[in-house]
Parts: sequence; structure tokens; C-alpha cells
Amino acid sequence: MAVRAVTVDVYSALFDTLTGLAGALAPVLDRRRAAGDAEALARIWRAKHMEYLLLATALNAGAPAPLPATNRRAIERSAAYALRGVVEPPPTADELGQLAAAWERLPPWPEAGEVLRAVRAWPEAAGSFPPAHARPLILAALSNGDAGMLHALLERLPVRFDRVISTDGAPFKPHRAVYETALRALDVGADAVLHVAGSPTDAMGATAVGIRTLWVNRTGDDVIEPALRPGHESRDLRGVLDLLRRLA
Repeated sequence: MAVRAVTVDVYSALFDTLTGLAGALAPVLDRRRAAGDAEALARIWRAKHMEYLLLATALNAGAPAPLPATNRRAIERSAAYALRGVVEPPPTADELGQLAAAWERLPPWPEAGEVLRAVRAWPEAAGSFPPAHARPLILAALSNGDAGMLHALLERLPVRFDRVISTDGAPFKPHRAVYETALRALDVGADAVLHVAGSPTDAMGATAVGIRTLWVNRTGDDVIEPALRPGHESRDLRGVLDLLRRLA
């Protein structure tokens, strides 16, 4: 079936999260006169952020939920973890709030605007002679982020999304319920969607639900479960346009 909708991961596929987090950490380290590598701490922050979301999804499957399940909570708890033993005394609530706010100012990947404009203009962007049956694509963001934070961040991009689909609490990706919610929200079947994943867990989650998936694999990483390897990979977002042309 032809692609009718493109869903895009936000924090990994569209934005250079690690660079943004390192930039947010550097002034905290300077102000506290703390010896720490902002880039290394950013990697810990991001890894623990994702770990928190996985933990919240697993633990909150029953009732009552033992963990507050919001992306902002995950961001602040993982920032505090990354800075443990580096910043003394520990970061204040105000400092953690400022670090969380940095997630609304992350830098987009250099090609993000160009690619999103082309997807937004599809099928004209397919070439001089797009298929006669082609029609505009639904463009949606699909993220673990809280809705308010996502809208603030996505305003930094030169296009508007038809839908911004947020988990707004557990379960988080890669739980299948997230992708199934997106299919219902867009009123499309799994075979009519192209999901653009930015992380291996997101790529495996969408693939497990039967969604055609392109993993923007910038670092040459691999998935931990080969059976869930996505059907398509590229080194940057321009691979989305190449794949759409092949599928047209």
C-alpha cells in the first residue's frame, strides 16, 4: 500500500539532543566550578532519561502506578543522576527546571528543515512527474515528550505538523500501545505509514507493530534483536526522501 502518513520521532530523529544537552550542562558546570565533561555527562543524561521511561512503562503497567510518568519528570531525575558527585551540593529544583527547559531549545539536525519542507510539499517534491494518484502526506510527530514541551520545540522548525502525538505519560515508546495510538489518531493502517525512527529502540518498536520503518542511524549502530531490524536505514534524514521516491 502507498504511504499516506509519515510519523517522525522528535528527540533523536529531528533534533541533535546530545549537542543541546551538553550546551545546557556547560554553564551549570562553570557556575558551580565543577570539573566535568559536558559531552560525557550529556550522554549519561540521555541514557538515563531513556532508562527512566522504560522503567516507568514496566512498573506502571498495573495500578496504582508507583512512578510519576511524565517526560519532564524523567528529564529532571536523569539530569540529577548525571550530575551526582559532580555538582555539590546537588542541583537545586531551579537548576533542574532550567535544564529541563533546554529540551525546548534543542538544535535541529542541519538537514531537518529541508527534508520536512519536501515531505510537506509531497507529491510535488517527488519530481517533475509525480504519480497521478499521489496525494499530500499526513505529517505527524510521534514522541515520548510531554505535549507542551513538544509544541514549544517543534516551533523551531520551518513546517507545521498535522498532528503532534505525545504519550503524555506511560506507556512510552517502544511499547506497542504508543504506535497503535498513532495509527488510530491518524486513521491509517500500519501498511500506510512510514515511521522515521531516531533510536534503535524506537526502530524496533515500530517494526514490531508492522509499521514500515526508516531508522536514521547516524552512528552506524545496530539493533540488539536482529528479528526486529527495521526494513530501511539511512545516515541522515535525506534518506526519507529517497525512500518515498522508491515507494511512490
